[in-house]
Amino acid sequence: MHFRLLPVAVVALALGACGDTGQSAPSTTVGCKVAEGGHVTLVADDNRWDTDCLQARPGPLTIDVDNRDDGGNHNVHLPDVPGSPATELELGRSTQELVVVLEPGSYEFVCDLHSNMLGTLTVGEANPP
Repeated sequence: MHFRLLPVAVVALALGACGDTGQSAPSTTVGCKVAEGGHVTLVADDNRWDTDCLQARPGPLTIDVDNRDDGGNHNVHLPDVPGSPATELELGRSTQELVVVLEPGSYEFVCDLHSNMLGTLTVGEANPP
């Protein structure tokens, strides 16, 4: 009869050992960033973007690239946008601007040197300003 409780006790002890240590796992994204006033900032840090999701309204958009990687080359490239606009690869710590005019749709953004630095820019009327 007592052996039936043994699996429950083992699970309870295992879960208790996984309790809050006050430390959280590092996050690779901050959620979807919404462009405000036609501007959005994309941060490159530790060879990854701070988000893989951008939202904007149709029309002019300025993407500010904040490269925080000391000695790391990064850029932002929108290969799905007509003309394939991109900033130049630039050594960090640096900032750059990419100004584009966008129609509604979904567009990929990527760093040309780091294929893992990839995300989607969604442009639509329903997105907040």
